[in-house]
Amino acid sequence: MMKKVILILLALTLFLAVSASAEDESSLLGKPFPDFTIKDCEGNTFTLSEALKDHEAVLINFWATWCGPCRSEFPAINKVYEEYKDKVAFIALSIEPEDKNEVISSFRQTNGLSLPMGRDKDHKLYDTAKTTSIPVTIIIDRFGNVVFFQIGCFRTADDLIRTLDAFLGDQYTETAVLNSVPADNSTVALPVSPARALWVENEGAQKATIHIEGSENTLNFCIVNDSTAHVIAEISASDSPTDVVFYNSDAGYTDLKDMLDPNRGVLTCDVSVPEEGQVLVALMDYQKIVTEMNDPDIIQFYIIRNPSEIDTHIDALKASGYSNVTVEYETETNAGSKADAYIIHVLDQNGDPVPEVCVNFCSDVACVPCESDEDGTIVYTGKPDVYHVQIIDYPEGYSCDESFEMYTPKTYGEWVLRLRKD
Repeated sequence: MMKKVILILLALTLFLAVSASAEDESSLLGKPFPDFTIKDCEGNTFTLSEALKDHEAVLINFWATWCGPCRSEFPAINKVYEEYKDKVAFIALSIEPEDKNEVISSFRQTNGLSLPMGRDKDHKLYDTAKTTSIPVTIIIDRFGNVVFFQIGCFRTADDLIRTLDAFLGDQYTETAVLNSVPADNSTVALPVSPARALWVENEGAQKATIHIEGSENTLNFCIVNDSTAHVIAEISASDSPTDVVFYNSDAGYTDLKDMLDPNRGVLTCDVSVPEEGQVLVALMDYQKIVTEMNDPDIIQFYIIRNPSEIDTHIDALKASGYSNVTVEYETETNAGSKADAYIIHVLDQNGDPVPEVCVNFCSDVACVPCESDEDGTIVYTGKPDVYHVQIIDYPEGYSCDESFEMYTPKTYGEWVLRLRKD
């Protein structure tokens, strides 16, 4: 069925975007990358040896304009480029012969990218990677050696930042290769709900569901009257706060911690919606899709402004032989529910509960210490207020970021708080 096909295609895209070949890695890692000189699409000269004179590392990304995973990671790469361009030299090289300089310049402008982009004419550099897949990212350290090689896209900017940081700074004194993206072990707290949910809070938003006779699968839409959809994501306490991500087919992946609105205590993201066409959004466990090729709890739907997009899908289904296709409309509603206290579930990076963690709930008047029970749960039933929550003690064998703090909204709510098990 069409929904099943979409799920499979999405899962396959994600899998291809993170899979890598150990054989390809071993052929490059730790070895010098040959010096090269190219001109980017703006006519600027890029020479590897020159770039290493005033940068601590060089990042080379191989891509093509037709490559979906390539497009999905560019917002993240561009964000890191803006932050790291004084320390790391970036160059993104298309391997597609039809991607002439004017095509790349147009792509760069259309997608709001500032990082240097150009062509790998005749695949001379790409052939060094000894692979047939894209995107490919190679990081070369200050000594001119390949220290990171990845087939597939970076999920988020934070993933790339953690990778680059491994090769930067005064502590990096000799070549040390990295075989995978370092795990995110930061201390993080995110609001949770009884179940995972994804919905649009625009006034007048309407849900539409296409049903296909003989199939349990559906095709889901949300119709909005605005150019921007205000999307709310909700995760359950059993979801991993770092494995579940928000996906936007126009902007790629977003870590949930980057969606947190602390004043409201919700995870939210604004999504641009075209007058014609559609944008796919999804809330999924990225690691399950990568490792198991499936996330049974994935939520995804198209956001549209023109209801005729639904008719287009129905016509396509009927043309494919599905004669009995119906559509059901209903008003979009908040799928979550409210807690009756301030509840914090303390977990480690493996998802196991952490007892004996003490936090302070501080208002303008007083601080109240609370401790997690054997299930890792902290419950505070003080009156609703904006509380400053800080970790003041935790058991031996665990650690957390000293700078961690959170603020509650002036309503009861539920959070998951992750510490590191050392």
